[in-house]
Amino acid sequence: MPVRPGRCRATVRPPPGLGRSGCAGAPILKPETVQAMASSQIPGLAMPTSPGSTTFGYGFALVTDPAAAGVPMTAGTWRWGGVYGHSWFVDPARRLAVVGLTNIALEGMKGEFVADLRAAIYAGLE
Repeated sequence: MPVRPGRCRATVRPPPGLGRSGCAGAPILKPETVQAMASSQIPGLAMPTSPGSTTFGYGFALVTDPAAAGVPMTAGTWRWGGVYGHSWFVDPARRLAVVGLTNIALEGMKGEFVADLRAAIYAGLE
């Protein structure tokens, strides 16, 4: 089956709700753990790099206002990037998980590559 832009067949289903699947169908995490991970753990505190648009859950940043953040993701998207060139996000509303691994350090974490990858993926969903 040919792969069209914006479409692919995953060999591993990504975890939009980590508590819903696992080995032999058993949950990996309890639903309340997933809820805590995907809830702000710093309510009312502004993040200096993205005030009003992003907050922190347990283990990752959470997009709270996509328009203010300037991203096509939906509110509630989990995301993170690392200084050695990786970036990932899970958009539960769109049932989408993306991992970008590069060897281009800061560019692969928060540069044009990340913005272009994200834009291409969401453009393919439209």
